[in-house]
Amino acid sequence: MIWCPFTFTSLVLLWLPIGSHATQKTLVLTDSAFEWNLNTLPNPNATGHLIFNTVSSLLQHWPNTRYHNGHTIVPGTIPIGTLLYHGRTDPDVPLTREWASTDPEFARLFCFEFGQCWILTLVTTRPLRVLYFDGSSATKMPDGPMDTQDIFAWGAVMPERATVDWDYRRLHRMCDLGDTLGIDAFVRMQLNFEIMLCNFTDGVQTVSLSRLQFEPRFPHHAYSYILSSTWHDHFPGEPRIQLDLTHAISLYDTALAPSLVSRRYGQDRRAHRVLGIDQRDVEAVAARVRAIPFSSRVSRIDWRTLFQVIRDRYAERLDALHSTLHDASDDSAPRAFRLLQMLLAPYLVHSAVPPPADTNTAWAAPVFRLCATAHTSFAESMNHTFTASEHMLLSATKETIREICRSLVGMWAIGVLELRDSKTISDVVGDQWRVDIDSLLGWLDWDSWIACRPACAFDESCYLPGAPFSMGEWNVSKPRCVRLFEPYSDIGIS
Repeated sequence: MIWCPFTFTSLVLLWLPIGSHATQKTLVLTDSAFEWNLNTLPNPNATGHLIFNTVSSLLQHWPNTRYHNGHTIVPGTIPIGTLLYHGRTDPDVPLTREWASTDPEFARLFCFEFGQCWILTLVTTRPLRVLYFDGSSATKMPDGPMDTQDIFAWGAVMPERATVDWDYRRLHRMCDLGDTLGIDAFVRMQLNFEIMLCNFTDGVQTVSLSRLQFEPRFPHHAYSYILSSTWHDHFPGEPRIQLDLTHAISLYDTALAPSLVSRRYGQDRRAHRVLGIDQRDVEAVAARVRAIPFSSRVSRIDWRTLFQVIRDRYAERLDALHSTLHDASDDSAPRAFRLLQMLLAPYLVHSAVPPPADTNTAWAAPVFRLCATAHTSFAESMNHTFTASEHMLLSATKETIREICRSLVGMWAIGVLELRDSKTISDVVGDQWRVDIDSLLGWLDWDSWIACRPACAFDESCYLPGAPFSMGEWNVSKPRCVRLFEPYSDIGIS
């Protein structure tokens, strides 16, 4: 096989002034000007890694509990033949707008208040067109979980309406708007996923309506509900809802919502929300929602798989690299270097060797470039066919993978220079690598690194506290092992 160098097109980055739609400044950086400099850090206002993280976390309970203020609105479908459940205290079948769930444990939560529990089981008779709001979007709290729904429903964030009393009014308002757009239902999450159906007689039919035997609400009933949420903790999440990422809308998209950039500055990510968005950005988001075709458009790029491939490739080994560098043993730095070689092995081109007297890392640029472009070069070659959402997804992928590769190649290159000159890796290099890996993992902030350590016993579940239970522990990002079977663990259910 004859190897030919890649031909890289110019890189074009659009920089918007903070909080303004007025003048869009375009900065063109050619490949030669960019030079794949390992010392070039990400722009502090960049949000590509946040878009990558939120999009790769869609329909997953764990990350959307951890960061409960959603920023993403995505169209999708619920396939024909999908079972849905609705719990109530009487045998009446709803004829108008009501909620349903994907798991019966959720439905049962609402039907034991008065000693009777009726479960209505539905099946979809055609694909249902849905709009999904990420985050813990069914949580009635004024601090952000319902912000994106407010924008859709009322064109403004209204924290005072994040209550149970307003929930059906919100549903009616969204369904009135949805009727004009061909939307059948809205998908939200608390512990589990709920489908807010705009019509109980169109697109679904009754499978059964059954009165269930009484069972105590505490502890067994609520615990089975919590257990069912763990089925959707991580990828692939809730598979019965199929999302169309080619029309995903993110409020982290600085080209779509520049007014939010300055409001996020200096904030912990858990404090990010949509409150404070200006009216022009609201109108831009509304226009993007109205433009969703709600048809079966198939992208030639499988974005969901691409995102997961990148996470699968790096998540476990970055965690191992972090653990290795924080190991107090004398050989932690040499072991870390060997792990870096394993991570970068497909990109360590033969020509990437430092000159004898060179002390900088410019010679490692080919490794950096190959690592950072391997997953996206083909997608970039066909970006003229992309929707606005796909351009956003490509940009987010490039930004995320670039910083992963910049950090790893930079660490590896320093190790190569160190071994060339001294045949061993010093503690000083190991100390710097600890700073580098801590910075990278903190920047990426993937939920797979928030885990129960040591691992839970076979009859325990790793539980991340969140709404509507354990509210005193919410947002601490410290999961713990609990028993969701008898004898039950105390997780703060009242």
